[in-house]
Amino acid sequence: VFGSHLRSLSRKLRSLSPSTSHWRTPAVREGGDGFVLSSPSDFSSSAAQPLSILLCGEGDFSFARALTVGAGKELDDRVTVTATSFEPAEDIENQWGGSDNIRELNGTPGVELLHGIDATMLDKTFKGRSWDRICFMFPHIAGKGRISLNRELLAGFFRAAEPVLSPGGTVEVALVAGQGGTAADGDARRDYGNTWQAATQAAESGLVLVNTAPFDAKAWNDRGYVSRGHWRSRPESQERSFTVRDGVVHMFRREGELEGKTCLSHALTYTRDVSMWITGAQMFSEETLLDVVRETAGKGVDVHVSTLEVHKHEDGRLSRTIRIEYSSAVLAYTR
Repeated sequence: VFGSHLRSLSRKLRSLSPSTSHWRTPAVREGGDGFVLSSPSDFSSSAAQPLSILLCGEGDFSFARALTVGAGKELDDRVTVTATSFEPAEDIENQWGGSDNIRELNGTPGVELLHGIDATMLDKTFKGRSWDRICFMFPHIAGKGRISLNRELLAGFFRAAEPVLSPGGTVEVALVAGQGGTAADGDARRDYGNTWQAATQAAESGLVLVNTAPFDAKAWNDRGYVSRGHWRSRPESQERSFTVRDGVVHMFRREGELEGKTCLSHALTYTRDVSMWITGAQMFSEETLLDVVRETAGKGVDVHVSTLEVHKHEDGRLSRTIRIEYSSAVLAYTR
């Protein structure tokens, strides 16, 4: 989005002379609200109102059971949950060991179970329906070294989720630490290019990362949730299942529906270097440069401008290379 304005910026800056000053646009405040996936206590505190939830990619349905049946009287009777699996019911029962969970959930008021649901086809499968919260627990393509495929999975999910998200609703994705590509990954954080780039995949569908929270694996385990991992571990053996104890839950909202909920610490910073000839250097002023950058960047964008190089050519002309660094916690930037 921002890159498309650079040619216009170059034209507007032709009359400006070199400068080494730095300016920043006003900051946007942090915010947040209750999660579904983060912890049972967080969900209970945010569910005291009519709320519709769509759970995608359930394995043995132990999370859906922990969220609903495990909550007991703590769950508001105005909360409805649609829990879905990609696999058919017989696979959930025979391969994933989820028969008891399915049986219990089928008798729970306000809970709907659906099987054979592709999370990247929600818009087509559920045309005409919508949910306040759309959640995907630890999505993954089985196997290691499949970063590009998992990025495609996330991108497909966000693209399909946006049309069935209620106005003002949120999307939540729980990822293993190191996959998302934010500061919330902590010690497991990797170079952004070596992650699933969750914020970028969401931005492609107009969704903005507004908050993150740790996944409280112990609390959910106490409620009966069991991670099956990408090796489809059976109930009697958790060998080779991936670890979710350091998982991170990412919350997204539509651009334009943030309601003051932003996450400055996770806003991605993009860099553009622009080189141009300088004419009419005597017309330069700091105020003009600041106005041009702000106008080009738009409202809600944090911008940093600096001069990288100034070169005087033999014919007396000046060329200038400036660096523009920009980020936004309120716009769905992808580049």
